[in-house]
Amino acid sequence: MREGPDHVPRFKASVNFNGEVFVSPTYCTTLRQAEHAAAEVALNTLSARGPSRSLTARVFDESGVYKNLLQETAHKAGLDLPLYTTIRTGPGHVPVFTSTVELAGMSFTGESAKTKKQAEKNAAIAAWSSLKTNK
Repeated sequence: MREGPDHVPRFKASVNFNGEVFVSPTYCTTLRQAEHAAAEVALNTLSARGPSRSLTARVFDESGVYKNLLQETAHKAGLDLPLYTTIRTGPGHVPVFTSTVELAGMSFTGESAKTKKQAEKNAAIAAWSSLKTNK
């Protein structure tokens, strides 16, 4: 949704997930900010409802939204961007990756995974979940 004059437009966005609509809580100065705000409302609402391995969580895992949210949160707070460190273990033909993300002097380690990319996503999920719980 767009409102206001052309030289200072304001935007509000909504996300439809499985028939449920989530709306950005406030008007934003850019469409992208409004879309991210609506996605954050959806993420927070849906992730609070069930276990982390639910369909909703898997969809968010695959989209990488947690890594994006961490990066945007760090940027807004004036912090250094999240730093990921990944360790590879296991035999060469069946590697196991474990990632840790550092943010604001804190470290968060995610569940191990079969790929580096998924291990980083898991670390971001661990960080985001912990930060939202301790808010």
